[in-house]
Amino acid sequence: AAPAPRAAPVADLVAAVDIPYTRFTLDNGLTVLVHEDHKAPVVAVSVWYNVGSKDEPAGKTGFAHLFEHLMFGGSENAPGSYFTPMRNMGATDMNGTTYFDRTNYFETVPTPALEQALFMESDRMGYMLGAISQETLDLQRGVVQNEKRQGDNQPYGLNQYKQLEALFPEGHPYRHSTIGSMADLDAASMQTVRDWFTSNYGPNNAVLVLAGDITPAKARELTDKYFGPIAKGPVNTPNQAPVPTLAAPVNETTRDRVSNAQVEISWAVPGMLDADSVPLSVAASVLGGLASSRLDNELVRGEQTAVSVSAGNSAFHRVGIFEMSAMVKPGEDPAAVEARMREILNGLIADGPTQDEINRVVTQYASRRIQGLEQVGGFGGKATALAEGQLYAGDPEFYKKQLAAYAAVTPAQVKAAMQKWLTRPAYTLTTLVGQREAYQEAAAAPSGANHTPAPEIQRKARMAKPEIGQVANVDFPAVERTRLSNGMEVIYAHRDATPTTKIAIDFDAGLAADDRAKLGLQTLMLDLMDEGTQTLNATQLAEAQEALGATITTGATMDSSLIQLSALTPNLQPSVALMADVVRRPAFAPAELERLRATRLSRIAAERTQPAAL
Repeated sequence: AAPAPRAAPVADLVAAVDIPYTRFTLDNGLTVLVHEDHKAPVVAVSVWYNVGSKDEPAGKTGFAHLFEHLMFGGSENAPGSYFTPMRNMGATDMNGTTYFDRTNYFETVPTPALEQALFMESDRMGYMLGAISQETLDLQRGVVQNEKRQGDNQPYGLNQYKQLEALFPEGHPYRHSTIGSMADLDAASMQTVRDWFTSNYGPNNAVLVLAGDITPAKARELTDKYFGPIAKGPVNTPNQAPVPTLAAPVNETTRDRVSNAQVEISWAVPGMLDADSVPLSVAASVLGGLASSRLDNELVRGEQTAVSVSAGNSAFHRVGIFEMSAMVKPGEDPAAVEARMREILNGLIADGPTQDEINRVVTQYASRRIQGLEQVGGFGGKATALAEGQLYAGDPEFYKKQLAAYAAVTPAQVKAAMQKWLTRPAYTLTTLVGQREAYQEAAAAPSGANHTPAPEIQRKARMAKPEIGQVANVDFPAVERTRLSNGMEVIYAHRDATPTTKIAIDFDAGLAADDRAKLGLQTLMLDLMDEGTQTLNATQLAEAQEALGATITTGATMDSSLIQLSALTPNLQPSVALMADVVRRPAFAPAELERLRATRLSRIAAERTQPAAL
């Protein structure tokens, strides 16, 4: 085998991660975090409310998610959908999400549009209720119900409800899913909906992050102007929630319109602020998160009884869910696959991971985190990192503590955490191929939505919506070009926001060039390219990438084939050498071809069970 590539020490990578910020609090309790980054004339705006589905009392499940929809539907001084004016101002990475612990809204806007974005965000925080008519409420109830139907009708779509109800006892804040009960939503009166908003969406229960082309002084001026006049809401204390333990193992079998049987084994574990959370996340990666994980090596590449496996630790604010799953290869016995999953898990619990496995997990985690921080906004940029830390830990630099915990974790810590939490009784759900069991959309739903009238709200007049300033032309990085001696053109753009480098090698032939008699040949060839080279087998190639924090991917469009590398700049030389090995010396091993052929056929069968694919 080729010698392992030399990688920069993880501690050095982690120590370099820093998001400078300024924090201040408005008189109404709104916490504001500002990160100054002038590399592009944009500002990420991110508003996080400390309320999610875990905070919903019995009879009001789904309210947090319903309000995510209502708050996109217009406010008193910005009527109509928020999507159109946001798009018109040039917003990107615009979205909102609700989960167990939070509701957030975010967009990245050109600097001259920042005031209008802040006006709109503040309007839905402080001037919302007068815009919610009975018609709007009914419309958004219908949207949520349709979203639930879409999710439920996915293959394995009912499994999340079974898992939550099995792991968490009656009355536990995490027992119900974020989508909630359609009966609860239908039963909600206008006054009930208003009371929920007033109780949970005040400025003192929110965090606002501005990251990008802005100074702290300007941020204070603008937040005082737009958010300052909003009245403080009631003091809100998010729900606490204990980590429950099952009295005995629970095993359940269900049937669904799926292409493959699936085995899922899960436990309730501590949440993100617990000292065991990072060791458990590392354990999950060693087990089924790395490309070279133990489940992958044994069940997918070795015995080939599963077409895919995964393991993960979903760490929420108060609790977490540790889960491992396997998609069973057609013709194989799910019970035998489950037994092997337990054997592999028990081996890891008994002996702990190796230091090499931990190094690969930590390097990959640090690499993903660093690459995500190149953006100011979106789902994983700087604004998100600061907001999450402030909301859940009261510390915008919580991301640093997590990185440090990963970098310092030892095999003994991982072993101890697994022995403490994963030797407890587990919930096992096996999904078999068949007809889905009888399922009623909302069995307890009344015949119609509640239309009990509520007093009309007097709309509060505000300043006029600010205009968008002139957006200047963007100053792109200088692009340099050269040509290698073999004729290959090289195009380079220099950016130093994060110590990362991305390389794409683009070949001028794609899906359209496939032989009509052998459709899929080109993408199968691309898939095989990163499954081993003439010097590294598939597992060794995966381990080499993980050790460097590098990711090599292949893909295709109609007209081109791409091999791409995401690398940490301190590890660039060995990462490029690895990429060159994949491009120039792929093994195309017959055994790997047969494995990927089986996986591809299984994926095609799975597509036939998915509504969107059909």
